[in-house]
Amino acid sequence: MNFEPSEGLSFVIGSFLGDGSFGRRLRLPSPRKISCSRPRFCRSLQSAVGHILGRKTNKLVITHDLGKVYYESKYSSRSLGLFLSSPLEELRPFADAYPADFLRGIFSADGCAGVYVDHGCLRLQIILCNSDPELLGLVRFLLQSHFRLHSNTYLRKRKGSTWKNGSKTVVLRKDAYALQIQRAHDVRVFVDKIGFVIARKQHVAEQAILLNRTIGSSRAAVEWRKHYSRKKGLRWHNFGPFRTV
Repeated sequence: MNFEPSEGLSFVIGSFLGDGSFGRRLRLPSPRKISCSRPRFCRSLQSAVGHILGRKTNKLVITHDLGKVYYESKYSSRSLGLFLSSPLEELRPFADAYPADFLRGIFSADGCAGVYVDHGCLRLQIILCNSDPELLGLVRFLLQSHFRLHSNTYLRKRKGSTWKNGSKTVVLRKDAYALQIQRAHDVRVFVDKIGFVIARKQHVAEQAILLNRTIGSSRAAVEWRKHYSRKKGLRWHNFGPFRTV
């Protein structure tokens, strides 16, 4: 089966490269199953896959694995599974053809909107975590070349680092890198032109931008602490701590 560039295919590629790298919310253990812990993300993904394959959208099935709830949709398409496993260089033209959809997929899968208070002002940054620096390099290129958005990357955690995930101790098998979009204008453009499929992430970003725009960053910081969030160290989040891969 030959795959032609399309908005849906670019979104699926981005989603797979993002979460598929770590096997967390999106898992593709075979070319036959999509499994996510976010229902809206899974619905968007299965709708795109169904359109690509020219098939009716499958029904979501709820499953459980190690205490977590997953939403599954099964497709029989070995060709799509093999295509998504292609080297990054072969997938790059598809990402470049529809950059907003590719970026929306990967940021929805592996990114977050991080809200924090700095020197009494409310700040918002967009963060993407991944173990593949080449993939993050492609993301930086697409952000800059198509949207003129500045971003930077850094090594977040080294291989072998550990942290607690509930009662489990997680050991990092690869170096983990993070890409950040921090400039206020760039963050606003990202949220407006790319955004997140997951409504909670998009809502967090939009609310922070709206507060800063309407009452200023200083008063916005007070309102955010009061109404939108819970304190977590020196940063405030209303959807949990920043993702660490």
